[in-house]
Amino acid sequence: LKIIAHKSKPEEIGSLRRAFDTFDIDKDGTISFVDFQDALSYHDYSKDQLERMFSGMDIDNTGQVNYTEFLAATIEAEGFIEEGRIAEAFDNLDSDDTGYITMKNVKDLFIGELSAEEAKRIIAEVDIDQDNRIDYEEFLLLWDQLPYQ
Repeated sequence: LKIIAHKSKPEEIGSLRRAFDTFDIDKDGTISFVDFQDALSYHDYSKDQLERMFSGMDIDNTGQVNYTEFLAATIEAEGFIEEGRIAEAFDNLDSDDTGYITMKNVKDLFIGELSAEEAKRIIAEVDIDQDNRIDYEEFLLLWDQLPYQ
């Protein structure tokens, strides 16, 4: 999702930029939990609900949501993803152009952030034919399973 968000064109996501700016109350380029809580104060969300929503956006677990994380969460929630964007994401993940996403591709994407076991688990979640790699059809099936589809 971060890849898709990063590759999105300004005309496709202009309204999302304005929404981000509304949440970024102190205008520092990130949304803190306090910013998020303040921006949604007129809704009747419990603190627990707000914390769950915020942690779902905070992909890198820094306690701050940057613009790309916000876009990724919004794009997922709103279902703005077209197959062309999914193909772009697959191509970016398949950094060695083998036609597959491998453990090496996943580890390269998350340099120093994932153990070999975690990369293997990520592949296994999507690898239907159990060949230890993800082909494009398997990748597409992952998107079909998202709740807005």
